[in-house]
Amino acid sequence: MPTKNSFGSYDPRIASDFVKQWEGRKLKAYRCSAGVWTIGFGHTEDVEEGDTITSSEAELLLIEDLRERANALAPFVNAPVTEGQYIALVSLAFNVGVGAVKKSSLLRYLNLGRIDEAADEFLRWIYAGGKVSEGLKNRREAERELFEEN
Repeated sequence: MPTKNSFGSYDPRIASDFVKQWEGRKLKAYRCSAGVWTIGFGHTEDVEEGDTITSSEAELLLIEDLRERANALAPFVNAPVTEGQYIALVSLAFNVGVGAVKKSSLLRYLNLGRIDEAADEFLRWIYAGGKVSEGLKNRREAERELFEEN
């Protein structure tokens, strides 16, 4: 049986490769589908039109962003989690925001130990602009697999 630890005991860097494959990397600021200025691997804080960064800066920003999301989510995860569950939750929080995850049925089910029901909840987060997004659907399926495999 895989080891389960408290959510806060994991290093957010373990989620970076998984998140990178879904975010892609842009070294010049662009407007994301929500119209927000973005750079690197989905970094949005203090980004302005015309900003550029290096590959190394993109990596550092991603790690900082993952650490911020993980630290903000940690007080709300009251059940031990596997490494895969941690990565899936950090990825989801990175994509949809900590506020959405902390109020979600997914987190409620996890904290109640209802892992199968929590895993199913990933598939509810597949909409962009009111329509199913194939990219989000694929990402949520991958997050769900990670969540279930450990």
